[in-house]
Amino acid sequence: MRLAIIGASKGQLPICQKAKDLGIETFCFAWDQGAVCKDVVDHFYPISILEKDKIVELCKELNIEGVVSNASELTAEVSSYVSEELGLNGTPYRILEKLHDKYLIRQLSKCVDGLSKPRFYKYGGTDLNLYPCVVKPCEGSAKAGVSFVDNPVDFITAIKYAQDSSDGDILVEEYIQGKELSIESLSYKGTHYVIQITDKDSSSAPHFVELGHHQPADLSPFMRDKIKKVIPLLLSEIGYSNGASHIEVKYQDNKLYLIEINLRGGGDEISNRLVQMSTGIDYLRGMIDVALGVFKKPVQVSEPAYAGIYYLCKQTEYLLPFFKQAKGKDWFVEGRISTEELKESHSNYERDGYLIYKSDHKIIP
Repeated sequence: MRLAIIGASKGQLPICQKAKDLGIETFCFAWDQGAVCKDVVDHFYPISILEKDKIVELCKELNIEGVVSNASELTAEVSSYVSEELGLNGTPYRILEKLHDKYLIRQLSKCVDGLSKPRFYKYGGTDLNLYPCVVKPCEGSAKAGVSFVDNPVDFITAIKYAQDSSDGDILVEEYIQGKELSIESLSYKGTHYVIQITDKDSSSAPHFVELGHHQPADLSPFMRDKIKKVIPLLLSEIGYSNGASHIEVKYQDNKLYLIEINLRGGGDEISNRLVQMSTGIDYLRGMIDVALGVFKKPVQVSEPAYAGIYYLCKQTEYLLPFFKQAKGKDWFVEGRISTEELKESHSNYERDGYLIYKSDHKIIP
C-alpha cells in the first residue's frame, strides 16, 4: 500500500518508522530543512506542507491510498485536506480548520451530556471579573500563552502574555480545581474508541506546564466509565470521524470538565510510545490503518503495564538524583539530561531532560 506522510520533523519519525516496519511504501512531504524523517521513508518530496494543493496533485500521480501525520495540529489539518481532496479516509477539512478555535469548542461542548460547563468568554477589551480564571489564546498548543489569574492587575499581564504568543483572540474561562487527565482515542468512520487515559503532572499557576505523564490514570471505576461514555459523545458532537485524538479534561467531585480538544495523537511520547507500552495496543498502527481504511477494533494483545515519562526543568529540580540513578533499573526505558543548569519552564517546549519508564506499577521517585 502507498501512504503519504505529512511532515518530516522529529515528531513524525515514529509513525514513519512504524509504516516502514509494516512494509508500507511511504511518501513524505515536508520542507527539507530539519527533515529528520527523509532517510527513513521510501520517497521524500521537499515541499512545504503549506502547499496543500501541490501535495494533492502529486499524491494523485503517485496513487496514494492513505494520508497520515501525528502529534501536530498543523500536519493534522494538512493531512485532512489532502485526504479529503483525494477521496480517502479522513475527517473533513472544515472540521479540523474550525476546531483550532478553543472558544468554538467551548460552545460546541455545551450540549454534551456528562460534561460540566465552566463559565467563559472571549476577551473583547473588558475584564468581566471572572476570578479565578485562566487566560489563554483561542488558538495555540503546548500551554503557550496560558496564565492563571485571580486579580485585576495580573489579568492585564496575562492578556499581554497571551497576545504575545498568538495573533488571534483570547479566551477567558473559569478556573476549575481538580486533577487533569488526557484521553487517547482512535476514531474510525464515526465510531470512537478510548484507548487509554493518562494522568498528568503539571506545574502550579500561573502557566500549568506539563511535567510528566503516567498511564493508566489512577481513577475510580465510576470516573473511568464516565470518561469512556462522554468522550465518544464529544467527538461525535464536533463532527470528528477518523483519526487519533488527545483530549484534556479535569475532574472533581465526579464532575468532568473539558479543557482542550486536540485532533491528533498526544505529544510528549504519549502517542508515539506510552500508549503501546501500557496497553499493548499498537496506537501508531491504528492511525495508519484508519488512514488506509483497513482499521479493526483495537484488541489488547499483552498484559497491561504502567508507563510514563518525567520531564526535567527548574520546577522538577528535586528529580535530578532520581534521573542520575535510573539507568540500569529494570523499569528504565530511556532518559537524558541535557544540562544540570535547569531553567524555569513556561511551556511544554522548555525542558532540560526526560526519563521514560515501564513497570508493573507506577514508578514514583
